[in-house]
Amino acid sequence: MRRLPVLIFFCLGLAGALSAQSYQVFADEYRRLTEQAFLRLGPLRLFPSLGVRDAGFDDNLYFGSDDGAPKKDFTATLSPEIRVYWPLRDVLILTFRENPEYAYFQRETRQRGFTNSYGAGFRSLLLRRFVLSGAFGNDVHRRRLSSEFQIPANDRVRSLEAGLSYETARKTSIGITGAFRRISYEEIRIDPADAPVSRLLDREEREIGAEAYYQLFPDGFLFLRGDLREYRFRDETAAWRDAEAVSFWAGLRFPLLGRIRGILNLGYKNFNPNRVGEPPFRGLVGNTGLDLRTGRLAFRLDFARDLVFSTYTDVFYFVENSWGAGGSLYLTSFLKIDYDYSGGTADYSERAAGEDSGNRVDRRRNHSLGLTVRVLRTAGIGIAWNSERWTSTLGSFDRARNFVGLTYTRYF
Repeated sequence: MRRLPVLIFFCLGLAGALSAQSYQVFADEYRRLTEQAFLRLGPLRLFPSLGVRDAGFDDNLYFGSDDGAPKKDFTATLSPEIRVYWPLRDVLILTFRENPEYAYFQRETRQRGFTNSYGAGFRSLLLRRFVLSGAFGNDVHRRRLSSEFQIPANDRVRSLEAGLSYETARKTSIGITGAFRRISYEEIRIDPADAPVSRLLDREEREIGAEAYYQLFPDGFLFLRGDLREYRFRDETAAWRDAEAVSFWAGLRFPLLGRIRGILNLGYKNFNPNRVGEPPFRGLVGNTGLDLRTGRLAFRLDFARDLVFSTYTDVFYFVENSWGAGGSLYLTSFLKIDYDYSGGTADYSERAAGEDSGNRVDRRRNHSLGLTVRVLRTAGIGIAWNSERWTSTLGSFDRARNFVGLTYTRYF
């Protein structure tokens, strides 16, 4: 029984490390699976993990405005996962994953519920240089999908993906990818006067892309990617939202266990609605998160920018920006204090339609203060307080939220 906590935390850290790799050459992945698997069942390599999200007290559960009486509740989402790999003769890797989740709400019992996600895939080495891959997934999650969602909602993504890459002896790779996704939402309304979210957002996405990876050091590489994506909304009343987008990305992924960890990822997107008169978007997009550790101090930087489809009937999309900076002070080898500040905007000004959306810009700021204890190797558990505040050019959307809860980190 004494090995059980060790097993749980080891699997948490290892599964996280493996899933964080955006690309691995076939030989490296095969070697990791055969050498690092903690659990084995015959030829199968098993990587279990246990995740916990939003475990704590929320004083504004439904993200209501300052004008209303906010709902308060204790919440937690339990998310166990198992990933199973079957490596075969240095030329084939079969995979399967299963991820049930349970969302708990102490008072708002109608929000409780199970969801389940699963998928399978393969990677095959051909002629010692070509890697053919394929995967399917059926992923369901209960969450607040954007700043417009006051109520946690279930979203389902059914996906098919395929790729063909050429790998060199220096672990450089170039390849092409394709994907099909069908995205759907449960039948909820953000506001009783608005259309159901499913009618506005249910869609199909088709994507084709090309990518290249150049390995600079173990587990770290430069990458380039370009893709063309087509959006087709399923309800005929939302067909005016159909669009196409061309994106180009470049960046650098750092090793998972180095002094600098994370990913620098910036790009350019050209988004073009099909309906004449709808505003296009051309500009910077990104998804960057970096951690720097030096002595007793650690620093964090985050930046993200992209389009988000709106749940409002007269608005196609808004541009969401977010940025953050934070640090940690290691008081001892097993105890640290964490502080993070983040801000962001939800900019509706690209869509000048209607008095309620024409020049609207929402602004967010969040302070987080926490204490974390190392429990095993690089895993840590702590408690944190988050204070979030939204203000809007439309005052009716001003709102505040505080959350006190448990935290978990794989990299203490």
